[in-house]
Amino acid sequence: EHRKQPYFPEVSSSGWTWTDRESLFTASLPRASVILTGTETGKQEIVHYYRVNPENVGVIPLPVPASALMRPSCGPAEIKSKYGIDCDFLFYPAQFWPHKNHINLLRALKILTDQNRLDIMLVLTGSDKGNLAHVLNEIDRLGLSGRVVTPGFLPREDLNALFRAATALVFPSYFGPDNLPPLEAFALGVPVAASDIAGAKEQLGEAALLFDPSDPLDIAAKITKLCQHSRLREELIAKGAATARTRIPDAYIAKLCSRLDKFEKISRCWDSSYRHS
Repeated sequence: EHRKQPYFPEVSSSGWTWTDRESLFTASLPRASVILTGTETGKQEIVHYYRVNPENVGVIPLPVPASALMRPSCGPAEIKSKYGIDCDFLFYPAQFWPHKNHINLLRALKILTDQNRLDIMLVLTGSDKGNLAHVLNEIDRLGLSGRVVTPGFLPREDLNALFRAATALVFPSYFGPDNLPPLEAFALGVPVAASDIAGAKEQLGEAALLFDPSDPLDIAAKITKLCQHSRLREELIAKGAATARTRIPDAYIAKLCSRLDKFEKISRCWDSSYRHS
């Protein structure tokens, strides 16, 4: 993403800088014997930006994290009470980086509550990566303090409980093409609305409603549609569950091993002590 969207500060000017990232990828990717990515979109980007042999890049869709299948800490009523949630809520688990796009989601929430008259809250979990103060200022500016909960970084069991209690997972991130929270939601029976970014359709298929992450009106429209149409919710949940059943860790490992086994037939042609002479 530092190549595609270098204007985000977290991939350009702070932390792991643009130069740091580029130095690593430029040195390592063209020399890699095997490169694995989760989507054809990701493969195309790697080949385009780093001019590697397409035959060296394998596509294996990412699995649902095993942690998503952990037992939740408590039921829906208990988890809502624990975190001060007193009505239906949207869930967005994401660290507070600029690319996670909390700002446009908050503006969509303002439309949902003021114009669309939805009685709904927003739960934003995750650690502060430097942008939380900006997000909190926007919450105050929009008059949403009573509608947004920011409990910080939570234990996995509480996350799973919040997933299960949520009306929907909303995932407006600008970065991709692979993201894990939508897969977690699929496995936990939660409908998903997510950013229509490169690779999203490939990863999520028909199991998620996609929106323009830069357009609060579109975000709000898709969330309203998801909230007000029970049949659509049921269809998305069923499609998500079907996707999750094909994305189990064992299947991922089997495909990974198959890819490595193919390379083993080549690497057997020399041993570790070989030196050209």
